[in-house]
Amino acid sequence: MDDQDQKLCDNCHERPATNHICYGGQAGEGRSLCQVCLMQDSEVGGLMQHFQEAVRVGHCKYCGASAEMGSGNYSSVTGEHFSLLCKACSEDFVEFVRRPENAPLDFTPGDEVAMRKAVSHLTDLEKRKDEFIRQRVLERKSK
Repeated sequence: MDDQDQKLCDNCHERPATNHICYGGQAGEGRSLCQVCLMQDSEVGGLMQHFQEAVRVGHCKYCGASAEMGSGNYSSVTGEHFSLLCKACSEDFVEFVRRPENAPLDFTPGDEVAMRKAVSHLTDLEKRKDEFIRQRVLERKSK
């Protein structure tokens, strides 16, 4: 996507939206915000600062090296969960998700059978991703 096609922030409508905050459980539900508006949002900004601190002091879940990135979710029911990755393991992750066989299944919202298959597929993908990255860690350590 070039600069003139890039989506603008849903809040200020001035800067490029670089963060998409999902909620509601449906694809596409949420807000697209620039970094400035994201950090000014009292709820999301606080969570982002907490996440950035977790990355700053955290370690990769696969190899234990210093974290450089991660993903996470927050729910009042489940609490916080961050999955932190070092540079090498994040490159392994990108390689895994770019492979065509690792694409998530498409489904129509409301189609319960297709949704169950998609959830099962995502569970399988998560297990295979973990195995793939752990294998890569072992290969790096054996060199």
